[in-house]
Amino acid sequence: MQLPFELDPQIIHHIIYSQAGSIGKALIELLMNSVDARATSVHLHLSREGFTCRDNGQGFASRDDVINYFGRFGTPHQEGDATYGRFRLGRGQIMAHARTHWRSVNWQMQVDTREMGYSYELNVLVPPCTGCVISGEWYEPLSDAELMSAIQELRDLVRYTPVSVTLNERVITRKPASEKWDAEDDFAWYRLREDGAVSIYNQGVLVRHDPGHMWGVGGLIVSKQAIALNVSRTEILRKTCPVWGGISAHFGKLATSMTGKTGEHRKTESRREKTARALLAGEGDLVELYSREEVITLLPGKKHVTLGEFLQHCRRFTAGGYEGCYTLADGVNDVPRGELLAGAGIAVVVHPLTLTRFGCYSVAEFNESLVRIHENLRAFDPNCWYSSRAFEPAVIDFDVLSDAFVERTEIVSEKHTLDAETRRAWVALRWCLHQYARRCTGGREGYAGSARGGKQFNVLLGTSTSAEAWTDGQTYIACNVAVVRRLRTDPLRTAGYIFSLIEHEMAHEGDSLDCGHDEAFYQRFHDISISMADVRQRYIHIWMMKYTTSLEKEGKKAAGKAWQARYLSDRLGNGREKRGLPRMIEDVELFGDIQADVPQENLLLIARLNAELQRTHDPRPDPDWDSVKLQGILTMLKNEEAAHTKKRAIGWILDFDDADDESDPEWPESLQDREDDEASFRAHLVFEGQEKDRMALLLNIDRDLLTERIFYFLWTETESDDDLIAAWNNKRWEHGYEADDCDMSCSGDSLWEDEMQNKLPKDWEPYVRPGETRWMIERNAVAAGFTEYFHAELNYLKWRAEQEADEQAG
Repeated sequence: MQLPFELDPQIIHHIIYSQAGSIGKALIELLMNSVDARATSVHLHLSREGFTCRDNGQGFASRDDVINYFGRFGTPHQEGDATYGRFRLGRGQIMAHARTHWRSVNWQMQVDTREMGYSYELNVLVPPCTGCVISGEWYEPLSDAELMSAIQELRDLVRYTPVSVTLNERVITRKPASEKWDAEDDFAWYRLREDGAVSIYNQGVLVRHDPGHMWGVGGLIVSKQAIALNVSRTEILRKTCPVWGGISAHFGKLATSMTGKTGEHRKTESRREKTARALLAGEGDLVELYSREEVITLLPGKKHVTLGEFLQHCRRFTAGGYEGCYTLADGVNDVPRGELLAGAGIAVVVHPLTLTRFGCYSVAEFNESLVRIHENLRAFDPNCWYSSRAFEPAVIDFDVLSDAFVERTEIVSEKHTLDAETRRAWVALRWCLHQYARRCTGGREGYAGSARGGKQFNVLLGTSTSAEAWTDGQTYIACNVAVVRRLRTDPLRTAGYIFSLIEHEMAHEGDSLDCGHDEAFYQRFHDISISMADVRQRYIHIWMMKYTTSLEKEGKKAAGKAWQARYLSDRLGNGREKRGLPRMIEDVELFGDIQADVPQENLLLIARLNAELQRTHDPRPDPDWDSVKLQGILTMLKNEEAAHTKKRAIGWILDFDDADDESDPEWPESLQDREDDEASFRAHLVFEGQEKDRMALLLNIDRDLLTERIFYFLWTETESDDDLIAAWNNKRWEHGYEADDCDMSCSGDSLWEDEMQNKLPKDWEPYVRPGETRWMIERNAVAAGFTEYFHAELNYLKWRAEQEADEQAG
């Protein structure tokens, strides 16, 4: 006997409440319904109390239309009769947030799921209206933050809809046909960027953001035809949708062409991440990717290297007999210390950005990734040189290295540390560096080329275990004597390098001894090196003239590279004069600077600076680094073993969760009398999934809306399910919690205190609008499709800023 499947009435509850992710997405469903009803414009008004959505579409023409298409969920659209709709389910989302009143042609419907249950009231509308007007009153009034968040979410998601959408009297949509695109075909419009995510709009409504590593570039795709999506419209059916097949093929060719044009010298982060994922998946020419593509970032200075080069660097360090080793800065806060370790040549230090690129959360996972890559490489070509030399280097615990590192910094006297000839070159250079630093800090050219204004730094010599140059940002700039000594053998090249060190120190705009290098620093360094190129060259010429003139005064023989460079510049100047051209450099204008006396070094200043450095001096002797690195390797191995033991224990807890007696002989002996460990294991399990799923079901929300911060708040600060629901509805995590409701004994929990401060990361600040909170940004990032673990919110903010820049340019 064949029997038909049936639907339980509770499925309506699921359709209404389980779809309901956010107010913004619920309203977007109404906008898409307007497009399906052949509307040409939609006017939306949103306030804290409710909303109104008005369109000029066809509406519900008859009572049967209302019964079949409004009162029944799941009635399929006929082929070609709708732009977005498939099964008429989306309108249910708004019913979870508000009591609604629908007016269309001759009919009006009222829905209040909290009072009327899953039914609606249908009446004749007198007088009739055109199109469809939907008004609603929120079950819980929105806070100012929630209102701002919903408005921003709507702006993000409906940018290119085919109808004009007006939100609170402002048009928020644009016509894609009127914009400039990199390419266009029957399927879509395409725009490419070197980096970032690829934003995908299905006929003008944002679906998702593909991470840059999927394509190797960033960009924008706005489809002209409908892309097949899953029921929640959050993912593309990539394998079965013919429209997406055409789009991906075209965009893939454009991406390949763009990455090819950037060349070997300008590889983007998207390209590096794409390469890392290809190596892990065993896709493409693995030997080429392994040997030519830069996927590892090293300190100092965020230098990108290939995997082959990375292993060569590791082989220079063989503590404990290991074939090679490295360490990894655990996070951005460890980068400055990592730069000191790397600059001192103690170990290979990997930047934490590398973990993100490989999709890893720990150094143990990164080493597992190296194992997989080498297995793929050997399977691809077992006879290649890289396959035979590939290995997984040992990992040194970063904290062990950092704790053992003793930083030595001292200012020294040039008279006691430099020989006579090197000192002659340095004294002449010191005067030029002083003038150049003033120009780099806003000074201007004065009489005969000397600087006026800007900051006046004393240029000194020093010794350091970690830096080639450093500054306090106010008083002095010190150059490592090891660099300055190279003036004796290669003066011109060394002088050019020291000028670059001065630019580097000026770009710090402050104390550089314990400072890392962020993107803002690199931008300043770039700007200084470009804008001051002609000034630098002028002072290099002045230095050559001062140096060689001092030699002439002592009757020295005209020899050496600096003298040769001066001689060539003189010949070049004479040759240009014979052809009626001005000299390359007018030495007459520089006469005052060339003859200017160089002040003696300030010994009192050196003593004072050394006294200040002595106060922070580490009295420990320099460690035996081979022993320290071996200790760091053993510490890392112990930590990994402890992590494996914890995982095994978690498995045991699951297996014996229902055991009545922990003394049962089957209970693992290692878990006896470890109630605290068992509690932590259970907490870990709960955080990873079980409790999060339960909360989402209880709150009738999308699981992705429970960000880690919100989930942690609800998990730790609510006492019952009713309290949890109230905390969610009141957005209690956004405003903190009252002291009376908190056990004051928890005030020492630094992790929770940091969470409750709700501070915005510094790299978010340039993109955040006044009044925006961290919760708003996290929520809108999820709603806009930025769900990757690392940097999702920052990527969303950058994308939003690009969108706004495009609007202003348009």
